[in-house]
Amino acid sequence: MSKSFLNYMPVFLLVMLTAVNASAQQDSTNLKQEVEVVKAYEPSVSDVFKINDIPKIQDEKGEKPVFEYKISTQPVFSTFEVAPVQAAQMVGEPKAELGKGLLKAGFGNYKTPYGEFFFNTEAGRNSIFGLHFKHLSSHGSVKLMNDDKVDAPRSENVAELFTKHFFRRSALSTKLFFDRQAHRYYGYAGDELSNEEKEALFPYWNEQQAFAKGGLQFNLNNEEDTRADLNYDLNLYFHHFGTKTDQTENLIKLGTGFKKDYNTFEGLLTASVSYLKTDGIIKEITSSAGNKQQVLINLSPAILLQGDIAKLQAGIHTFALLDDDDDARLLITPNIKAEWSPVENMMTLFAGADGRLQQNHYSAIAAENRFVTPTQDIRNTEHQYILSGGIKGKFAPRFNYRAQVDYASIKDEHFYILKETEVLATSETTYQLNRSNTFDIFYDDLKQLTLELELYYTASDFLNFHVQGKHFSYSLDSLEQAWHKPDFEWRISTILNPEGPVKFNADIFFVSKRQAYAQRAVFDPLANIAGPVQLDKMNYTLSSYVDFNFGVEYQYSPQLSFFGRMNNFAFQKYENWLGYAQQGFNVLVGASLSF
Repeated sequence: MSKSFLNYMPVFLLVMLTAVNASAQQDSTNLKQEVEVVKAYEPSVSDVFKINDIPKIQDEKGEKPVFEYKISTQPVFSTFEVAPVQAAQMVGEPKAELGKGLLKAGFGNYKTPYGEFFFNTEAGRNSIFGLHFKHLSSHGSVKLMNDDKVDAPRSENVAELFTKHFFRRSALSTKLFFDRQAHRYYGYAGDELSNEEKEALFPYWNEQQAFAKGGLQFNLNNEEDTRADLNYDLNLYFHHFGTKTDQTENLIKLGTGFKKDYNTFEGLLTASVSYLKTDGIIKEITSSAGNKQQVLINLSPAILLQGDIAKLQAGIHTFALLDDDDDARLLITPNIKAEWSPVENMMTLFAGADGRLQQNHYSAIAAENRFVTPTQDIRNTEHQYILSGGIKGKFAPRFNYRAQVDYASIKDEHFYILKETEVLATSETTYQLNRSNTFDIFYDDLKQLTLELELYYTASDFLNFHVQGKHFSYSLDSLEQAWHKPDFEWRISTILNPEGPVKFNADIFFVSKRQAYAQRAVFDPLANIAGPVQLDKMNYTLSSYVDFNFGVEYQYSPQLSFFGRMNNFAFQKYENWLGYAQQGFNVLVGASLSF
């Protein structure tokens, strides 16, 4: 479409100042605050993490999770690599006691230094100010599945500044952030190769890559004001993202959310408008290098009816996407949620119908798979409908459960594959083979069925268990397999927090085998065709694995504690992405000082 729509961006932003926010994934019965705000943290069980992206328990202190169902087609953990465990979270509402600081430092095998600093304090009678810095890096080597031992360094650096100011009937939160993650393209599939062969065959072999993202967030809301006739939630988000391979991205999003009580029902309205510009990519539509610009508009009106044992939310999600290289797109999906509790606090039946337009901007894809080919331009994904239903409640006062079924229709889901090219020799040209250790994209439409079970049992005030499992079934239109996606995922976690100075936690993860794919296009310069004369297909199986992690903390004094964390204690050798083996057994030890 014409680029002239970009001239109207100021108008869109002005309009949205009087309208509403939130992604289609949010539960619009709550005006969700998107800005991360400061709270006084408490030194707790040190969940210092490893570098190799293993899923992990989030609740180190043993607090009972809230069993809120959500309609989602994404696994709880690792079809994609999961971000490392955070040592202490500065999110949520502030507590009464402020002015604390926390310094954590440690070191592990794989030459892994770790340091993290938190500080927050009252900055006036009604304001809070906080800082957070983190460094984690690993400089060791990894043995690939073909037994090739390669250097696989990785690092993460984070800097964040938080503020929150409480007005009489509202609160303003701000956040400045910078995050930089660096790694190398160290992996490859197939048989072991010499260093000379790898340099010749793989364009990105052992190349350094870095993802740097900085930005700001603002949030103004009065959702805690129960006397207000109208509750609102206003959000502004901006980030700039850049890579070492010269891709850049600028994203700005303005959103609002409103909730009003009309006596017999509540009116809900959420909306957002975002502007995205990405540069340094090969555009899919034109096959040319350059920049890509998009405007995404979302409007989601709904009504909410609530009774003593039941509630119903009914509405729609509307998405409009304007792209400077493509025709405008419109997607309308249901926004329906229902709950009925025939046995109060013991059993709740729920159902829903939802959908969303998922904007696959570059930084989101890089976070999902850091080994994707840097110049990729990935299509947006339409979740045309997501049907959900299940049951949740308690078997006993200390035993919570949730069982859920999701069925989703998804258009243009992306799957990561490896592409190679081979050019046959002629009397005038030499033979050429170009392999790849960065991932390209295949697309397909699919129907996905997800069965999920979650249990949480508090055996005592000092011991609890958490079990969560998912089974996935995929029906694709054209692809043979849902590449890199598992059929099963299970997680078992326990926390032992007895009286005394020592605390323990342990996690066990199981991920089923996954299928992966590489394709080699063979070209013959003498053939009278423009495309390849042959496509060679190579199927791979990524083995299932069980991962066992164990953590301990010793509280030496109210201010000083020592911690240790062992990961991949089962000594499993596995890949999350074809060709990229993860670290084996690793351990990190350190100390925490609060002040």
